[in-house]
Amino acid sequence: MDSSADSGAVIEVAGLGKVYGSLVAVDDLSFSVRRGDVYGFLGQNGAGKSTTIRMLLTLIRPTSGSIRMFGMDISRHRSEILARVGAVIEKPDLYGYLTGRENLRILARLSGCRDRKAIDRVLDTVGLAARADDRVRTYSQGMRQRLGIACALVHDPELVILDEPTNGLDPQGIADIRNLILRLSREGGKTFLVSSHLLSEMELIANRMVIIDKGRKVVEGECRTLLDPERQVVHLETMDDVQTRVRLARSRWAAHIEDDPQGRIRLSLDRADVPQLVRELSDMDVQILALRPFNRLEDYFLSLTQAG
Repeated sequence: MDSSADSGAVIEVAGLGKVYGSLVAVDDLSFSVRRGDVYGFLGQNGAGKSTTIRMLLTLIRPTSGSIRMFGMDISRHRSEILARVGAVIEKPDLYGYLTGRENLRILARLSGCRDRKAIDRVLDTVGLAARADDRVRTYSQGMRQRLGIACALVHDPELVILDEPTNGLDPQGIADIRNLILRLSREGGKTFLVSSHLLSEMELIANRMVIIDKGRKVVEGECRTLLDPERQVVHLETMDDVQTRVRLARSRWAAHIEDDPQGRIRLSLDRADVPQLVRELSDMDVQILALRPFNRLEDYFLSLTQAG
């Protein structure tokens, strides 16, 4: 019995690092993906997402840290682990002069899949049954992406890793991939790790997510918590922030104060409590210059993407 059944973790990454000369691509990264998750792996282009995924798939070797999948160390149980994983890294490599079905047959043989009916099943799953015998060079980008996912699914993996699966797709193509992931998760019981730089897409499909920047974790958690509409994070600017901090620390609002990387006064509270906070600050003779709402996840993510 694999130990991940007890912890519920399909992927456990701890202190992962990858260095290329003077370039630190991934820096002390830790996160976990639970069984049944659609786990969003977010960050701007160049943040270290693809490097991390390549380490998960043993395509490159980590400089430091550890990776456990299904309760096993990837360095010791590579073949056993990868037999339970399907993946598409960036754009799928397909043979344009072959048909969709022929591409799948090749991948099925390489994956050790001997079930001929599996090819028909995955073609139907990704909505390509009607075009299965057309050459791939006649496929749209969205169809190629769906065929790539079919290749990842042909051996019926427990975990599916997708690296920027909606890159270069039109709105309909993006919706098709989104709906496919949701259907495979809900009806097929698959666990997904999906990397993206599109927060709006992850909000629609992920139940948990992590954001990384320059190879380091910025924030991780349940989407319903990070995106909780009932909670409000605010930044407070006053005539005397030092004195205001002292007064807040002595008040019932002390438990709501959060650390802020830029040294601002930040509080997390129920949205309904914001008017009461303003009244009590006035009673404390605090002169408020600004009280700005702060979407923790959106602001983090915008700060990353704009930095690029």
